[in-house]
Amino acid sequence: MATVSSAVTDLAPPSVSVVLTISPSTYKHGDSENAIPDLSVTATLGSSTPKPVTLHTWPTIFNPGLALRRRNFTAQDVSQDPPTNIKLEITKGPKRRGFQRKKGSYDEKYYVTLRPGQEVTVAKQPLNIVKRTKDGAPVFRAGHTYSLGLSDEGREVRSWWWGTTDDVLDEVDGPPKNVSGIEGKGDIVLNMEPVSFQIVE
Repeated sequence: MATVSSAVTDLAPPSVSVVLTISPSTYKHGDSENAIPDLSVTATLGSSTPKPVTLHTWPTIFNPGLALRRRNFTAQDVSQDPPTNIKLEITKGPKRRGFQRKKGSYDEKYYVTLRPGQEVTVAKQPLNIVKRTKDGAPVFRAGHTYSLGLSDEGREVRSWWWGTTDDVLDEVDGPPKNVSGIEGKGDIVLNMEPVSFQIVE
């Protein structure tokens, strides 16, 4: 059984800062698949946090392939005055019945440890939303600049633990761990500034 001092587990949720990077920051409709920008999601646990924390990332922005189809991210056309909102949500699912909190399982990748003051790139994948269309027309239009940010829902990480994945995940051939004593109390609220990208002519 994993144990962490109650003086730690009784603390408020720690501070986690997030940086989104879009590279390159421009895209032209009709370019090859290789030209789609990459979206990187980097997280840093506050340096004064007394212990590492482990996040369950599947229903969060750290799983951007899903989050960009749900309500986790926001997008605005900042070429407009005032900026106009772009709807990103196209699905409420998929829903999962449960997760294997176990080393070596398919779900192991959705458990990520952050250590105080250390920057971790949690996810990196193509920003495929730049190709989205609606009624046959591009959602993101050439000649416009857009910002990508977090919704209130997207700022929350609800499932997390004090300790590392060694504390949280069951061993391959080991018995289930009782992690109730290291479960985080309250939601972690992510701190992040929007990032911009441009669709060029």
